[in-house]
Amino acid sequence: MSCKLHRRFVVNFFFNIFTSINYSPRHSEIIVQFIRKVQVIEMECQKIIVDCDAGTDDALALILLIAAHKQKKIEILAITCVTGNTYVDNVVNNVFRTLRVCDALDIPVHKGADSALLSTESARIVVRHGFHHGSDGFGDVYTDKPDISKLKEEHAVCALHRITAKYPGEVTVLGLGPLTNVAIAVRMYPDFAKNVKKFLVMGGNLCALAGSLSSQVDFNFFADPESVHIVMNFAAKKMWLLPLGTCMRSNITHEWRDNVFGKIDTPVVELINTIDSGKYKTSKKRTLNYRPCDALLAGVLLRPDIAKDLALHHVDIELNGLKTRGQVVIDDLASNEPNVHIIQDLDFETFKDLLIYAANPNTENSRVLL
Repeated sequence: MSCKLHRRFVVNFFFNIFTSINYSPRHSEIIVQFIRKVQVIEMECQKIIVDCDAGTDDALALILLIAAHKQKKIEILAITCVTGNTYVDNVVNNVFRTLRVCDALDIPVHKGADSALLSTESARIVVRHGFHHGSDGFGDVYTDKPDISKLKEEHAVCALHRITAKYPGEVTVLGLGPLTNVAIAVRMYPDFAKNVKKFLVMGGNLCALAGSLSSQVDFNFFADPESVHIVMNFAAKKMWLLPLGTCMRSNITHEWRDNVFGKIDTPVVELINTIDSGKYKTSKKRTLNYRPCDALLAGVLLRPDIAKDLALHHVDIELNGLKTRGQVVIDDLASNEPNVHIIQDLDFETFKDLLIYAANPNTENSRVLL
């Protein structure tokens, strides 16, 4: 049952009950307001496409989103794969491994770009040093190959265009990795950016900090800066950006991650524990606090009020700097039209509730989505 049909069933169910009983005028008005609220929920059920490079935090993001998808809170129309944390063939494997654990193999998966738009030195650096999540993106802990027989033949870029053209103004695109697929869709199909409802993107540094490759850049944007430039300049105020610096504000401790979330006995938590253990073996050290960046962006989609201190700026990306290629540049000159909403803080306590929900999405836990 689709999101829309599910909500419509709820509306009709309560309407039939309420209209079969005589109520006072005051109670009748309350009932009418209730039905209207449910109808609003129906209208707000989000259609999404997840564009990812399936490292460990992408997997956690998918688990969050799939839990909501299975409860008809959102509708995942497709998952598109791109080279980033690992090569795109590994990304496909990791997505199917995650879908199998989540019992969600009905969600279409499309393979996309296997390299950045340009063959540049930064792209070569990403290939040599980008495997923060292990060479396979999942911590190099698995020796078996998942069944990917349900992989769609249609290229990810074509799927992005087809789906957004079918539902103009209704589909949100989540960019969890390099924006190569999205940028190609923008350039190939003039109506693509116009048809997208909004772009939610994880990536970018607003200032110097301890990024994954240097103090100036984060991995996603450094991996393909040209694609970011294209999307930013065609998104027309439709992009919401979650920068690395905002994710680094996380106050979620590794103790909470390991001893609360990590102790929940469900298959999805077992998956995250397994691939995280491999990731930490390949990394030099753990971050100060737990900050699963891509999952944080998924949290913003599911609970928009998690996003705090939003600011609309004119934003672009440095393409040529010797030390700053891939860094986000904010330019607030009066002549430049603001184009990107920057998420500057997050409600990490609510995000923890979302993680508990995703680990075991029962009725009580699902209240966090209301």
